[in-house]
Amino acid sequence: MNGTFYLITEACVPLKIYITENKLTDKQKDFVVSWGLFQLLSCLKFLHQEAELSHENIRYSVYVTESGDWKLGGFEKSTVFSNPCTDLNSFALLTWEIFNGFNESITKPEAPKRVPQQLHVHYKKMATNRAAKLDTGELLKELRQTGGFFKNRYVDILLFLDEFQLKDAHEKQSFFTELKNELDFFPDNIAKYRILPKLIHSYEYGDAGSHVLMPLFRLGRLLDEDEYQLRIVPCLCKLFSSPDRVTRVKLLERIDEFAPHLTPQIVNERIYRNVASGFMDTNPAVRESTVKAMVSLADKLNNQNLNTDLMRHLARLQGADDQPGIRTNATICLGKIGCYIDPSHRQQILISAFIRALKDPFPPARMAAILALSATQQYYSLIEVANRILPALSPMTCDQEKQVRDQSFKALHGFIEKLEKASENPELIAELESQVKAGGKSGLLSSDKVPQWASWALKSLSGKFYSSSMQNQSVLTQKQETPICESKPSTKTSSELKSCDTAPEKFANDDGWGELEDNLSVENEEEWEDANDGLTTNTTNMNGKMG
Repeated sequence: MNGTFYLITEACVPLKIYITENKLTDKQKDFVVSWGLFQLLSCLKFLHQEAELSHENIRYSVYVTESGDWKLGGFEKSTVFSNPCTDLNSFALLTWEIFNGFNESITKPEAPKRVPQQLHVHYKKMATNRAAKLDTGELLKELRQTGGFFKNRYVDILLFLDEFQLKDAHEKQSFFTELKNELDFFPDNIAKYRILPKLIHSYEYGDAGSHVLMPLFRLGRLLDEDEYQLRIVPCLCKLFSSPDRVTRVKLLERIDEFAPHLTPQIVNERIYRNVASGFMDTNPAVRESTVKAMVSLADKLNNQNLNTDLMRHLARLQGADDQPGIRTNATICLGKIGCYIDPSHRQQILISAFIRALKDPFPPARMAAILALSATQQYYSLIEVANRILPALSPMTCDQEKQVRDQSFKALHGFIEKLEKASENPELIAELESQVKAGGKSGLLSSDKVPQWASWALKSLSGKFYSSSMQNQSVLTQKQETPICESKPSTKTSSELKSCDTAPEKFANDDGWGELEDNLSVENEEEWEDANDGLTTNTTNMNGKMG
């Protein structure tokens, strides 16, 4: 433009600055240098064999990009190639400086000293006049053989990503399965600017499938919020629309890692409908993962999605699902999300739902109901406590499971104590009922002035979901990426527990909960821990364990 010449280059720093200023562990340094020297020697191979050029100034012409690539610049001294001696001597001297410290007063290679043992033989060849007879291509090949300095997982991973489109599906699956355990090898800048873009590109334009998710989420932590919104969120939206069950379940299981980055608009317009389809899935693992995951999204849902659609799904699952673990987790979900439900309907919804769960034939479901009632005690008026909650809890004191009986006594004592306090000091009634109609989204754990008798339930409910390992395995062991799969019935080993495997259809019809399907909600992700401690089940179908 107007006779001006513009030279545009990739952002980079001199190798000396990169090596001295980056805080690399010894192991990381060896890996980083092995990749860098591999790139430089590959460049020399091209210059010597294809371009027929000698660089003549390698020592002072190496630069490193933000993605960790070593680039060769400064071709002003290059000459027609005759033999590799000058370039390999300079390459050897640069190698010595990398490991022993940069020193411009040194004009020729010295004894290896700190140069890694794997490089000693080749270093000595390149550092002398014998380098004139060497072939850069052969050097590269030898150093990439087993035991060579360039043969390690660090170099292998970066080369695999460069050649990703040439790999078959099995190779890609194995690669991503191993990658999640090897990311600590990489400095943050390389993980962020080289590996992460490759992962995103591989998923969007390749067939990486669900195996890319774990390393993708781990590396996403390196991004600031603007970068996350730009690079990860669009990928997540696409992933949630996948018909592949394995992808969907893995997404749901890790939702607590990325949910904070999702805006309400993204959740309601691009994610919720795809996630909610899991409530109707024929596979129990998908339904269970969906129930758990919705807790992380609830505070971002609009009124229609939260208080109408989501609550309709939870009402159906809690009352009619044939998997007792899912019924249990639906109750836990409601307990966790009490603060999000529309205050004008919250009391009736929670009481009706938890009273119904008290009649569930599955012991952990009854335990969950007792804990949920106690943990959400601030949302119930004194009249409702006296007329509905206490009469519903009383039969639990005769439950066949001792832990259910023990927890019901704790809850009864707490609610009665609350009524006694109001009776003895009526001016406290307003304070005791201050949260019944209160709105806002403070969250379960941030509830103020939790009475001591309810703190045990609050802590338990804020722990982990109830989970069944068999259910989770049923979808993750599938090899086909298909949106439809029938769940398989399990064999019962005890007639007493057969009733636990069936949906409690009859007791769900007269509790008022079914009529309130259009008015519910959900809050925070986590898993269940305390609901089934000590509860004995003798059925292989219900081989559940507290997460």
